[in-house]
Amino acid sequence: MTPGALSTPGPKSAVRLDGTRVRISWIFAATCLLFAALEVRAAVQGRVIVGVNIRGYGGVAEPQQDVKIEELQAYGVKTIREGFPSNINETFNHFIVDAYKHGIGTVAIIYPTLGGTQKHTSEVDIAAGRHWRTPALVDADPDGFRKQFAVQLAALEDAGVKLTAFEVGNEFNTVGYNADFPVQSSGRVLGLKDLNNPNDAEARPVAAGYLQYVKIIAVVKDVRDHSKLNKATPIITGGLANVGLPGPKSFNKQLASSVADTISFLSEHGIDRFVDGYGVHAYTSGDPRQTIAQRISVLETVFHACTQSRPCWLTEWAFNNRDQSCPIHDGIRVQLVQAERVTLKHFIDQGRLAASLYYSWDGDFPGQKENMGAIFRCGSLTEAGKLALSPL
Repeated sequence: MTPGALSTPGPKSAVRLDGTRVRISWIFAATCLLFAALEVRAAVQGRVIVGVNIRGYGGVAEPQQDVKIEELQAYGVKTIREGFPSNINETFNHFIVDAYKHGIGTVAIIYPTLGGTQKHTSEVDIAAGRHWRTPALVDADPDGFRKQFAVQLAALEDAGVKLTAFEVGNEFNTVGYNADFPVQSSGRVLGLKDLNNPNDAEARPVAAGYLQYVKIIAVVKDVRDHSKLNKATPIITGGLANVGLPGPKSFNKQLASSVADTISFLSEHGIDRFVDGYGVHAYTSGDPRQTIAQRISVLETVFHACTQSRPCWLTEWAFNNRDQSCPIHDGIRVQLVQAERVTLKHFIDQGRLAASLYYSWDGDFPGQKENMGAIFRCGSLTEAGKLALSPL
């Protein structure tokens, strides 16, 4: 087309020119969207938090804590998951503060029954089948929680600590961490319909506890929003245990509620106004022959409610190695960790997974024999551990 035709087009030329402009506009828009999607994906991947659970060191002597923190730093650990102090405890605070000074952030587990009444739990629970005393969520007290949580967070902030995340609770969809679930029960996995059924004698107290949990989450957000250093620290729900889909029998024959249905129930009652993501736990198959597609299918049921706006935080996952010999034979576990990482990348690329925290570094508590799932074995980080802690 000549310059003259461009400046003084006839009707047909005008149609061609306008059509060309439309096509160019669409191509430009599509290109922009493609690059934007790639940038979002890169940004999401760059923000994925990789770390490891540390259990039991907050309450030991400070010199022992210091040794553990230096060990973690030496192996390049950047994030740990550990319990928030249950009271004003200088020893416990020391661990989180010293870790932060060594460049290690903490996903802090805050138990929602902090400052609660604990009317519905007793040592009888242990005799009845619980492994430890487990408070009921229905006994959570927002006012009592606020008083203790605000003071404890202020103490950490006075030491300059910015937490990686507030994780409110742990596996409270199970008998083990929530006394709203009776030990003697039908052993089913509750779904959303059950939790919303006021005539379901087993589900009704569980639902009541979940409603109280939403109130506690609201307090966490309010305290966080008025804090000095942690205004932007993500709030996530306590890591929910993967107990399978709703049905008549759970894998361990204990009453529980499914991950997706628990999140859906909490969402129906307003929790999304207060949280930035959902904590989940998934201990997947130790069969190295399981395909990536099969692993994705299993995790899809766990990550079902997770979105780009509120992604999941996988705060516990692991594979056991029963070998107690040194040096450890860890080849199979390396294969399993590699397969799990490929599986997790599927959800990371979708923007639905924000963190991967392995369970655990070493024994659950100092002095125990080496934990089968631990990645620090025989005095050093295993090959499976190095892989589990590599960036995603």
